[in-house]
Amino acid sequence: MTTKSRDSFPDILRGFALLGIALVNIPYLSLDTINAAEGADLTQPTNAAAAFIVMALFQAKFYLLFSFLFGYSAHYVLKDDKSNRRRWVARSIGLVILGVIHFTFLFHGDILFLYGLFGLILTALYFRSEKVIRGWTKGIYIAISVLFAALSVLTYVGEMALSAQGKSLPDETFTSRLDGALETGTFLETVGPRLELWLLAAPNGFLLQGPLVFAAFLVGVLVARKNGLVTPNPALMKKLLVWGLAIGLPLQFLAAYIFIGNSTGPDSLGLYLVSLSLNFLTAPLLSAAYVVLLWKVSKKLKLGLMASAGRMSLTVYLSQSVVFSTLFSAWGFGLFAKLGVLEVTLIAAFTWLALAAASVAYLKFKDKGPMESLLSGFSKLFERKR
Repeated sequence: MTTKSRDSFPDILRGFALLGIALVNIPYLSLDTINAAEGADLTQPTNAAAAFIVMALFQAKFYLLFSFLFGYSAHYVLKDDKSNRRRWVARSIGLVILGVIHFTFLFHGDILFLYGLFGLILTALYFRSEKVIRGWTKGIYIAISVLFAALSVLTYVGEMALSAQGKSLPDETFTSRLDGALETGTFLETVGPRLELWLLAAPNGFLLQGPLVFAAFLVGVLVARKNGLVTPNPALMKKLLVWGLAIGLPLQFLAAYIFIGNSTGPDSLGLYLVSLSLNFLTAPLLSAAYVVLLWKVSKKLKLGLMASAGRMSLTVYLSQSVVFSTLFSAWGFGLFAKLGVLEVTLIAAFTWLALAAASVAYLKFKDKGPMESLLSGFSKLFERKR
């Protein structure tokens, strides 16, 4: 990926995705390690408005963009050449290692570990035909959609049936030890609670995010084969934009409306699952619209900040966690649970902006970010010598 026409837009899109990821991740590091924005007082208008906007416009959409770009970038590593599989496997193992370090010391919501695991699985499908990859993509999405729709509806119907009998589901609220550790503990005292929480949350994360992450990988592979981010299909772009804005956006607003209303009202597990399912399962529509909108903007504006952040995406992603942990942990500035949703959302945006600006400065002297160089060097150790 050396030419400007080949590099520019994927990097811009990747940098844009990092902004959304920062906005979605920060509540888990600053407000409540399990419930995120829901752990704040959403009866306050500013909290509710900020949480609504983040859920409707950012949550679930941006990790899909990032996952799509991960699959897209696989094309540049594997290059339709099976001899490059060793390097890709090494790269995936490197991400697993970085993920373990990340979720142990910084953020229990790490995505690198999952990317590494599914990167390994991707090698089994990458060289298959387009028909096979399309089939897997559709099958995964349909299966996860049916599963979550059924779970949401059955839970809600069960709650209604119990309510008619004057009963309710048992309240099994789980309190994370990590909250207390972030408020009062040292750096090392947060490690045990963070690992504990990761082990408890990881299965749910893999079930909810994992299949959609892998499906996005596969879509990225298909788009890369057609060079779709360099010479996109105008008719397809128009269709994606219309579907995303006319259908995807209203459904995302509906999901956020149900979520906020439920959090400040009945606190129903069924409604919570309905809002989450609607949010995640219709997110690809709005994610696709974002791609088209950003493409159109990139043809008129340079977007150098986003491009630089995208070129250093691994470094920026990990740096965001470093900044957030330092700000909100007791061993840093001790701001955990002391600010509202709006305040931490603004902090996330300014952090992304500062790291993007730092990326611009750094890339004036280096071709790659420090973590990108580390991962690249690690993967090259396993290249087959010719």
